[in-house]
Amino acid sequence: MNSLRPLLLSGFLAASAPALLAQEPVQINLKTLTAQMKFDLSELVVSPGTKVKLVFENPDDMPHNVVFCQPGTNVEQLVMKMLEKPEEALKNNFLPNDPKVWLKSRLLNPHEKQEIEFTAPEKPGNYPYVCSFPGHAASMQGVLRVLGEGPKLENLKFALYHGSWKSLPDFTALTPHRTGDVPDNLVQLNFDDYKNQYGLVFTGTIKIPSNGEYTFYSASDDGCRITVGDEQVHKHDGIHPAEIKESKKKLKKGEYPVRIEYFQAEGGAALYVGWKGEHFDTTALSKWTPENWKKGVQQKTNEFVGLPLEPKGAPTIYRNFIAGAGNRSIGVGFEGGMNYAWSAETMNFTMAWRGAFMDAARHWRNRGGGHQPPAGFDVVRPTDLVPPLAVLENQESVWPTFTPDQPLEGYAWKGYDLDQNGVPTFHYTWKGVQVDEKIESTGDFKKGGSLVRTLTLKGQLPAKSFLLLSQKAKLTSTKEGYAVQGEKLNLNGTNYENQILIKAPGATVSGSSLLVPATEKIQISYTWPEMHPANHATHTAQ
Repeated sequence: MNSLRPLLLSGFLAASAPALLAQEPVQINLKTLTAQMKFDLSELVVSPGTKVKLVFENPDDMPHNVVFCQPGTNVEQLVMKMLEKPEEALKNNFLPNDPKVWLKSRLLNPHEKQEIEFTAPEKPGNYPYVCSFPGHAASMQGVLRVLGEGPKLENLKFALYHGSWKSLPDFTALTPHRTGDVPDNLVQLNFDDYKNQYGLVFTGTIKIPSNGEYTFYSASDDGCRITVGDEQVHKHDGIHPAEIKESKKKLKKGEYPVRIEYFQAEGGAALYVGWKGEHFDTTALSKWTPENWKKGVQQKTNEFVGLPLEPKGAPTIYRNFIAGAGNRSIGVGFEGGMNYAWSAETMNFTMAWRGAFMDAARHWRNRGGGHQPPAGFDVVRPTDLVPPLAVLENQESVWPTFTPDQPLEGYAWKGYDLDQNGVPTFHYTWKGVQVDEKIESTGDFKKGGSLVRTLTLKGQLPAKSFLLLSQKAKLTSTKEGYAVQGEKLNLNGTNYENQILIKAPGATVSGSSLLVPATEKIQISYTWPEMHPANHATHTAQ
């Protein structure tokens, strides 16, 4: 039995020579999805120690960042911990100072871009990333997968055959010219006496680490076939130049015999073999690797493709199940990023938020059930789902409640119409009084902005009639109105601070409720405290 005698052939010299040029960074482009509160890539894949240039772009209309954490980090808890000190968090542009964080962008304003160069961790693992801007962590998440090499061939042997073929022969019917062990257990073409018209069969074993789908690669001049156990997992037969081909095969965990067959006709000779699994990166099983043999590693796009509703010009209306606004919700979004939801069940203004409006994919494209939360941030709900008007005998009187799917006593829904600008006015009656309610947007959410709610009441109002503006909240009187701070609003697992400034002439505090006497015309404005930096972001990546 003869061993392989070395001769440095085409490709082998390049593979064995030391790298003379510095490694060029691998570029990864990561974007935010407009009006969807998501990154466009939910999974990034790199090799350990790889130099990376991350191009992070924010085409959305609200601020975003990206923060990379150590494996096992609960990113939502990390963000909530940061927000326990809101003043410090605001000062740091909502970028957490935590030992679990090893890389972060700055807080990008809308339509900004940042390039960050870094070296991927040497330790393989799943490194989560998140947007740490308040209210974004529940949906804006992904994982950087640092994948090491997979199992290599073991006990590799070769059998060399004489012959001239145009396709792979049945080597089992032929007698090998010579056999031997393969150095380094790496498939290679090293012969000093045969450059053309021969065939090779490599045999060895390989460990399949887990049940799953595996990708096998070859670049052969000429034909090549790979068999694992009794399964043909890859074939690129015939006479052709070396170009990377791939195939996929589902395999079960275990140790299997491997057979790699190859023939060389005339001209150039080359053979590259590799594979990739869910938990390891492309791994060469041959001595020679072609140029860009790892090129084309696919980053995983976000599986949920949204259908963002972006108000342009006239308001956009979304009649559907909106989380926090009941079953007969009417969402209204304005071009300036001011949004609200109104309930045709309770005849009441129920919720408001800033930034992106709604993602309609659940109901309009996927026909999914359940309630869709707002796509923006700073979501507030000043009152529970209750009727807006009531007669109170005294300050201790209990406000009427609402039971889902039950009609409100004394109320009748009369629909809504749109003015020339597309702004809806809602109509209903209460105790014989005609109520018309219109909510308009002023300004832009990036420069403050507010919602102005106007109710017109026609008819004989009962004595001691009141409109409820806020309940079960901490109320603080200010020069601008009443600062309302309720318990955190939880919508589909996402917590919002639930803070708003309400201004209404004649408003009074009754216990933990904010009331205004019912009159022929009531006007209320809703603005947000300046909690978030909308126009500047100075914190640099570390």
